[in-house]
Amino acid sequence: MKKFGCIFVFSFAVIIITAEANFWHTYWKEKEGTMEKYMLASRLKVPTVKEVTENPYIYRYHHELCSEKGLIDEKGRLSRRYLYLQAVYRANLEAYLLETLDIKELDEKLRNSSLNFVCPKPENQDLYQRESSMGLRYICLRNNLYIEYLDKRQLNILEHHLIRGREVVTEELKALVKETYGEVIRVRNPRDWDAQGSFLYAGTQGRKPEIPNQALVLGISNAMEYDGSGNLISEDHMREKCEYLEQVKAEKEKEYSEILGKEVYILLE
Repeated sequence: MKKFGCIFVFSFAVIIITAEANFWHTYWKEKEGTMEKYMLASRLKVPTVKEVTENPYIYRYHHELCSEKGLIDEKGRLSRRYLYLQAVYRANLEAYLLETLDIKELDEKLRNSSLNFVCPKPENQDLYQRESSMGLRYICLRNNLYIEYLDKRQLNILEHHLIRGREVVTEELKALVKETYGEVIRVRNPRDWDAQGSFLYAGTQGRKPEIPNQALVLGISNAMEYDGSGNLISEDHMREKCEYLEQVKAEKEKEYSEILGKEVYILLE
C-alpha cells in the first residue's frame, strides 16, 4: 500500500508540475497577443515591432539575454512584452529626468524665444519623439533602452505594474530607474558586450556625432520648414538659432553631467 501511495503521490506531483508548466506557457503566449488588456496598456506609448526592427541600432540588443528572459517572439524579434515593459521603464526614466533636471524650463525657453524655434510636425517625428512621455515640444530622450540587462526581479517589478498598476509613474519605479538606468542606456558592442568606448549616432542634420557609449543622450529639435513643393523656406535668425543652441548644448551638458554624476550629451537635431 505504501508503494502504491508513493507512486500515486509522485504521479500527482508530476501532473501538477506539468500542468503548471503548460499554464505558464499558455499564459505567456496569450499575454503576447492580448497586451492591450493590461491595466496600463492604454496609457503607454508603445512602438510597433516593425518600428523597432527598423531602428538602425536594433543589432545592439542582446538577443541571447532577451531569449533567456522571455523577451523574444516566435520570429526571433523583440516581443511585444519587451516593448510594453520598455515603455513603462521609459516613462519612469523620463519622469525622473524631469524632476532632476530643468528640461521642462529649457523647453519653455525655446517655446517663448524670439528666435521662433520650430518643433517637428507629428508626421515628421522620429521614434523617440513619438514615444516620449515628457510632453515637451523640442526635447526628448534619445537613448535606446536595453531592458534585457535588468535582472528577473526588476523585470517582474515592471511587469507587476504593467498588469495591475493604476499609475504609469510611481516612486518605486523611479527608484528602480535611478538605480539601473546607467546599464540600461549603455550601448554595447555585439562582439564585446563589456567594451567601453564610443559609437556613431544616426545622422542628425547631416552629422554623425561620436558619443560615449555610456552617456545619457537628449535631443533638441530645431526643425526645418518646407513649402508645399518641398522647398526649404528661408528662415530668419538661422545663424542666431544655431549659435544659441550650441551655447545651450555646452552649458547644459556640463550642468546635467554634474547633477547626474554621469556624462550627458545633447544632440541638436
